[in-house]
Amino acid sequence: MSLFGDPLFRWRETFMVLFEQANRPSVTDVEKALARVGKFDSEQTNVSADGLIESLTVTNPIDCVGLDIVYVDGEEALEQLEELKTEISPEDLLPGQEEDLVRLNSCNARLDILHFEQLSASMSEEDDEEFLDPGALLGVAEALARLVDGVAVDPGSGTFV
Repeated sequence: MSLFGDPLFRWRETFMVLFEQANRPSVTDVEKALARVGKFDSEQTNVSADGLIESLTVTNPIDCVGLDIVYVDGEEALEQLEELKTEISPEDLLPGQEEDLVRLNSCNARLDILHFEQLSASMSEEDDEEFLDPGALLGVAEALARLVDGVAVDPGSGTFV
């Protein structure tokens, strides 16, 4: 189940955590990392045969946030990684991010973090201009990057988190 099919949630943005496939975490490890960021309720989990994450859907009703976290590897992950490398300019890096750019060369898997806003009764689909605090998403991206020894990226802007 994805929050895309839930009329109570609206997709806002997607971040990625790029890492080496050998560091693929279990759902339990991801849930522990999320617990350090906020109070997330697991709605649905999918695991591989060896108990590692395939996908996880969590919500945080206090912050009106939902997240779909999806593991991606293989050709799809490598294609996206090559595209990102061309979009990230070394001149745009903040101090200390040069190492993140170099670390991309060893990445061959990713976790997509799809960020959803929980709609309230007073909101409509046309309320796109309202500000959504990205704090939960940024915290989750950073926590997952630490968990898998990876690099968190906002693919929309081509910047590191």
